[in-house]
Amino acid sequence: MQNFNLRFTHDASRLKIYHVIIVVHCHIPINIEGILLNLDILFLSVHPPVVKAVVAEINGKININTIVFSLIPVFSIAKLTAMLTGVTRFVRMIPNAPSIIHQGYNPVVYGAGITADEKRNLQQIFKPWGEAPEVDEPKLEAYAIVTAMGPTYFWPQWVKLQQLGNKFGMSDAELTSGMVAMLNGSVDLMYHSGLSSVEVMDLIPVSPLKDDEKQIQDLFETKLTGLFNKLTGVAK
Repeated sequence: MQNFNLRFTHDASRLKIYHVIIVVHCHIPINIEGILLNLDILFLSVHPPVVKAVVAEINGKININTIVFSLIPVFSIAKLTAMLTGVTRFVRMIPNAPSIIHQGYNPVVYGAGITADEKRNLQQIFKPWGEAPEVDEPKLEAYAIVTAMGPTYFWPQWVKLQQLGNKFGMSDAELTSGMVAMLNGSVDLMYHSGLSSVEVMDLIPVSPLKDDEKQIQDLFETKLTGLFNKLTGVAK
C-alpha cells in the first residue's frame, strides 16, 4: 500500500490537496487504520482473487465520505457497496498501459454518490493519463478485454517483426521509424479512411500469413470469449 498527498489545481483560483492511499497488496497494516478514516480517495488496485480479503480488512475502517476508486474488473459498484458497509461513493476505471506515457484510454464509471463538482475534479486527476471516457458500467469488462489487455495481443508480434527486420538487415533506428509509421498509418487507414475492413485488407495483394488467419481468429474467439465470460460471471 502506498500513502501520499495528491495535489492538483481544479480551477484558476483554488488549490486542492487530496489525501490518497493506493491499496496494492492484500495485507493492510494495523497502524494504517487512523489514516483510512481521513482519506479523500482510496484507490483499490489489487487482483480480483484477493479483493474480498482486502475489502474485509478495510470494511468499517473507511470514512463514509471517502471516494473508493476501483481499478479492478469484475467487482461492480453494487457488489463493492454491499461489501463496504456505509460507503456509497465509488468510481471504477479500467486503465491501460499507455497511460504511463500520457496516451492511455481509461474508461470510467462514476457512482451515484459522486457529485458533478467531484467528477470534474477527478477528471483533472485522470487528465495526465490520457483519455478517460465515461461509459456504462456493464461495458467495463468488455473494455478490459479490448482496450486494457488489447496491446498484449499485438506486442509479441511487433517484437518478432522487429527481430526479423534486424535479421534481414534493417537497423534499430530504421525499424523504429518504419514500424511506427506503418502502425499509425494502418490504424488510421482501417478506422478513419471511410473504407470497409474488407476494402482496406484488399489494398495489399500479398498476405504471407493468409493461410493462418483463421487459426489466429479462432484463438481470439476462444481465448477472449472465455475470459470475458469468466469476468462477467464471477461477481456482479
